Amino acid sequence: MKNLRNAIIAVIILMTIQAQAQVKIGVLGGINASQFNMPLTKELGVLSIKKGVGTTVGIFATTPVYGALSIRTEANYMVRNYSVKIDPSQYEATANIPFNLTANLKSKYYEIPVMFQVDLGQGPVGAYLIGGAALSGYMNSQLGVGVLGTQLLRIPISNIGFRKTEWSAIGGAGMRVDVGFGDLILEGRYQAGLTDLVTIPALQGVNLTPKNRNNSFVFKAGVAIPLSRTAKTRYPVAYR
Repeated sequence: MKNLRNAIIAVIILMTIQAQAQVKIGVLGGINASQFNMPLTKELGVLSIKKGVGTTVGIFATTPVYGALSIRTEANYMVRNYSVKIDPSQYEATANIPFNLTANLKSKYYEIPVMFQVDLGQGPVGAYLIGGAALSGYMNSQLGVGVLGTQLLRIPISNIGFRKTEWSAIGGAGMRVDVGFGDLILEGRYQAGLTDLVTIPALQGVNLTPKNRNNSFVFKAGVAIPLSRTAKTRYPVAYR
């Protein structure tokens, strides 16, 4: 029994070492172009919410599964910006205002994507495909209101109807270049929202199209380093 236990421990240690030799960890950062589809835009013609450019940064780990197939897990911080145009003529109280109001909606999220990654080639330069889903957690928002291009005030709106969680589907592709210590990465992905971002009590039960969901194009660059290399750097004696 003792020998069996020792053998099991040895196998677990060996598998751990082999896994560490293949797993890659890294950082990615870049920009996102987000589109917020709001039902009021089509139903009432009041809001015109356009694409805005935000930022994203995070860490990731890629774990081989079989052959060219790996699992990519990430932990990201994301800022989404939306450009909002408000037409006062649609409101009775502001119908006489001769100019439109503009606003910038900035929302902050943390995000946990889990994706499959398929490598296309094993050389020093290669491409890959990614696909999966992400769970995002809402943090807070601010609305910057302005007139004629000049921002007048910034209003925190963190507690006005925003859902705490959001699901989205992800699909994209990337390119990697071996630079010795690891890989440089360039990547683009499309993220389609699967859940509404804002709950509108007055419209509960109404089938509105489009839904108020976020859709984003995300472009990132970063670096990936084999976990075995970081272990050798930290504990050089153990690898001699």
